[in-house]
Amino acid sequence: MNSNNQTKKIRSVMWIGNGIALIAVLVAIAASWLLYGQTLTLLTENLRERLQTISITEAANIDAKDLAALQVEGDWQKPEWARVVNSLHRAKYGNKNVVFMYIFRKTKADPTQMEFMGDADSLNPYANTDNNPNNNVDVNGDGKIEPDGPDKLQWPGQPYSEAVDLPEAYAAYNGPLTVKDLYTDAYGTVLTGYSPIKDENGNTVAVLGTDIKADDFFTVTRQTLYPFLIFIAFLICIISILAVTLVYMWRRRAKELTKMDELKDEFLSVATHQLRAPITAIRGSAANILEGTYGAIPEYLTQPLSVINESSRLMANSVEDYLNISRIEQGRMKYEKSTFDIVTVVQKIVSSLAPTAEAKKLALSSVGEEKINVYADVGKVNQIITNLVDNAIKYTNTGNITVSVERKGTMARVVVSDTGVGISNKDIGILFEKFVRTRNANKVNTTGSGLGLYVAKMLTLGNSGNIWIESGGVGKGSRFIVELPVSQGASPTA
Repeated sequence: MNSNNQTKKIRSVMWIGNGIALIAVLVAIAASWLLYGQTLTLLTENLRERLQTISITEAANIDAKDLAALQVEGDWQKPEWARVVNSLHRAKYGNKNVVFMYIFRKTKADPTQMEFMGDADSLNPYANTDNNPNNNVDVNGDGKIEPDGPDKLQWPGQPYSEAVDLPEAYAAYNGPLTVKDLYTDAYGTVLTGYSPIKDENGNTVAVLGTDIKADDFFTVTRQTLYPFLIFIAFLICIISILAVTLVYMWRRRAKELTKMDELKDEFLSVATHQLRAPITAIRGSAANILEGTYGAIPEYLTQPLSVINESSRLMANSVEDYLNISRIEQGRMKYEKSTFDIVTVVQKIVSSLAPTAEAKKLALSSVGEEKINVYADVGKVNQIITNLVDNAIKYTNTGNITVSVERKGTMARVVVSDTGVGISNKDIGILFEKFVRTRNANKVNTTGSGLGLYVAKMLTLGNSGNIWIESGGVGKGSRFIVELPVSQGASPTA
């Protein structure tokens, strides 16, 4: 694998690594947030269950007959009041974080309205308003007495006007429940639960309300969860540091490979240019000697001179392939497109390669329409088709080679068919890659570089064309198909 491919793969790995690192960080953050939310939800449900247990238990301890005796404000002096309030007082202070426990019911005059029947701190409903500091009751435990605020005490029949905005207060007549959302008031963050108080016949006569403070509960929750969140944050930092380090290493490696690739291309370009001139001179001189330009040559020199001529031709083709690859990969390949007759080009190629085919006793012919004008670089097209026909001759030992030309819609199709070694389905997919030769090709011809088809493909694509291979399999010949765009009405130049 060359450095250019390595660079591309390193860059791909870099972006994949960046993506994985980013996904890992996002997953860690999302998991932490989800876990925190799930934990709070679970613990809130546990708090609801505890609140309902307290409310239901205390509601069962309240005697409906005592409540029936409490109808007006003055009834707070009755023993029934003392029993109800004392029971609420024990329940409130016997359960940690309960900040308010009270009883209310629907008024007889208007069932849509509610009235208080007492609360856990109102043994004397006037304790905070009788100007006697010794009687003060600090209901919310904040060290201040606020008789019109959180320290307001209740008496039988006191209007509970806020209940109109609390649908759960009315729904509690049908069974115990807790409000959907926590709320914040003078006590802090509070959750309210309700439980019906029933008479001996099972009828709801009042509702017990309980407010439980959630601040301490959530403080414990956070104290439990924070170490885990800190660990997650630490893990995210480690992942981020690793990601940044890997990105830096990948980028540095990519730069090194890019530099190496540039040096390789520069060396290849210089080297091939330096080789081109002497190889051309050797080939031309050998051809001139064989043709008798310098006079008759002895018979015994014909064979070695032919070898020199053919070898220099192959070397010149290889140098040209390397030059083309260098231009293509550096983006310096230029295409001088014009309109020309592809049929004429094919016929000239077939004529020029006919002697080579005859030397192997192969029949080489061309068939096609009279004229098909295409718009492409004539030199590049000549190189593409020459390469394909030359390959067909190399890898065909017996039979024939046919080059056909026909029009297919907006494309001119050139098909080089042979009766040669054929290609397996497995090899068809890789044959247009650099330095690739099939096993059968190596058995028949050992001089190929594996570059010709790659160059042909790139030149075809550069001319807005397509190229592909068809074969029935090993030993069944091959068809190399090239499609080039038909010229739209211009006159041919060749």
